[in-house]
Amino acid sequence: MHGHHCLNASIPHIYGHVDAQILYGLDPAKAGQLVPCVIFGVTSIPSRALHFSILLESGAQWARIPLQMLRWELPTVAPRPLTDLQMWDCHGWDFAITHYDYLREMSCTYRLRDGSLVPASYWFTLDHTDNGFSNYPPEHKCYHLLKLEDGSGQIAAMPNNRILWHDASFCHPTPEAAPDYKVMAPTTWHAEGERESAQLTAYTRD
Repeated sequence: MHGHHCLNASIPHIYGHVDAQILYGLDPAKAGQLVPCVIFGVTSIPSRALHFSILLESGAQWARIPLQMLRWELPTVAPRPLTDLQMWDCHGWDFAITHYDYLREMSCTYRLRDGSLVPASYWFTLDHTDNGFSNYPPEHKCYHLLKLEDGSGQIAAMPNNRILWHDASFCHPTPEAAPDYKVMAPTTWHAEGERESAQLTAYTRD
């Protein structure tokens, strides 16, 4: 699954649950009551968290359900706050959706602001385009959508620099002694940087 989108996009659908309070005007009496749903779409609005489209067993379809209200599995522990699930608001309206075959269902851990680690597994990737943040290499961040495996049943959207992936045949991460990598430099790279035209040495020419 891939493609370029504006505002809304289809995603690899999963069966999960939604916190009923969002369905009843944030009624606190409904908080924690989980309703089965299918999660099938995502919405990106600048300066807001990711939102999702869902279908309920009643036949009702809801749009713009915030990330923290969803569960991919029934929880056994208390939910995490939104700030533990998405570190940065959306960068723009335009984005690409990619489901990387190599990362399919791969386990990982991501790092919270306090340095603690949360176990999770891969769902899909959302990458913003055509905005000043995403076009500037040091500020670019994609969002890997992850299914938390900490008992909360929640979903997170984390950038590359907060995740360690677990491919036992290749990766040997040591979170307590992680490399001190730096963010991407502001340099951009261009194939047409040479003064001499590549067309001059092509097999077919103008």
